[in-house]
Amino acid sequence: VVTKKTGRSSESDLLALADRESKSSNQEKIQRRLSESGLEMFSKLKEQDVPIVKKRNRFYRKELALAFLLLTASARSLLSAHGVHFYFLLFQGLSFLVVGLDLIGEQIS
Repeated sequence: VVTKKTGRSSESDLLALADRESKSSNQEKIQRRLSESGLEMFSKLKEQDVPIVKKRNRFYRKELALAFLLLTASARSLLSAHGVHFYFLLFQGLSFLVVGLDLIGEQIS
């Protein structure tokens, strides 16, 4: 008994795949042509005066509160005789402080 192979290795599937690839290459050429004209339109839009909206950095209160808690715990751990968790708490507190002050991510002036 001979059974038909399943998957992409059968001849009909390979022919269909070749047809799809040729169509996709034609579409890529069309998209490249469109993107070039899009660049021209973009340069025209860029030349126009667009009012610049200033965005301010936000403060995230929950992250700042947790940063304060972690930094306080790290200071207490340092002052105690068993300062085992000092570095862990310090770096966690500093990372929450950076996120809470919105100093990470896109820089907004």
